[in-house]
Amino acid sequence: MENRFDKILLKLIEISVSSLLALMFIIVLIQIFFRYIFINFSIFWFEELAKYLMFYMVMLGSALAFRKEKHPALLFIVQKFPVKFLKVWNFIQDIIIIIILIIIFKEGYLMALNETIMKSPALRISFFWVYLALPIGALLMISQIVTNYIFGEKDLFKLNRKKYPKINFVRRF
Repeated sequence: MENRFDKILLKLIEISVSSLLALMFIIVLIQIFFRYIFINFSIFWFEELAKYLMFYMVMLGSALAFRKEKHPALLFIVQKFPVKFLKVWNFIQDIIIIIILIIIFKEGYLMALNETIMKSPALRISFFWVYLALPIGALLMISQIVTNYIFGEKDLFKLNRKKYPKINFVRRF
């Protein structure tokens, strides 16, 4: 059960992450061809652009991972606990993550404001735009965590063992 705004936001994040990855791949590939294969020449601002694209891609991709609950987790440790405990544990984790993301949002925004007069060496753009990825990513991550609770994908009262499957680590040869 998702609303229209949530679907549009999720699709926009997916398209943005995919586009940033494709653009970064093309830029790095062109840089490699120019530097090593064709003419022993490098376009000096490509490396810096790829770095900033990766920064935005990581922040937006993290929001996407929160929405789809695809962040790495040590399930083999927590799967031994009862599901009721795991629901409460996940809620506590999400509260801690939201608090940390609020701090990242605040400090990232202040850092972006403090760096408005600084310009990147090659692209000559304000570092404000580079550091703005932190508050944007933090805000999107918070919204995705909250959305998971609002639209029922994380429900404290429904006990679901599917999310924490039993994993058998013993292999038979």
